[in-house]
Amino acid sequence: MANKKSIKKNGASKAAPGYSNTKLVAYCGLNCKNCKAKSQQRLQLATRLKENLQELPLELFSQILPPFKNIKQVMEFLEFLPQMGAQTCCTAETSPCGNPNCEIRACVKEKGFRTCAECVGYPTCAKLNFLKPFHPNLITDLDFIKEKGFDHYVDEVISKFKLQQVTIK
Repeated sequence: MANKKSIKKNGASKAAPGYSNTKLVAYCGLNCKNCKAKSQQRLQLATRLKENLQELPLELFSQILPPFKNIKQVMEFLEFLPQMGAQTCCTAETSPCGNPNCEIRACVKEKGFRTCAECVGYPTCAKLNFLKPFHPNLITDLDFIKEKGFDHYVDEVISKFKLQQVTIK
């Protein structure tokens, strides 16, 4: 079960309620506190877009305008997106974030590791390729974990990130 205490060291920020900073490190080594998918601005924008779309005659538009053919899927996505706002991580035991069938998550758990940094093949692992364009420090962070240890990474990197609470207005 997730540690209910928040870690605070040398003025570092607290973890999300119910999650220690240790739980806010993804299996791939990403810092869940720095998650772009949970950006306050993006979530509020999605909410406003959904509200504005609901003011349109979507049923009519979906019949006559090609871009609106899949409007139901768009609306379902916009409904789902704010649910990503709860700061959790794929390591959370209750309601983990991300794809439950994630290849990285499955691989790390199968090998009994905490992060990819424990695997000798992480620098060239194809499973990480889709993350690299969006997280240019991924391999550097995994190198840090491998060289200095997971706990040191949590203390030196994760605990110093300020966690922005996400609220949808």
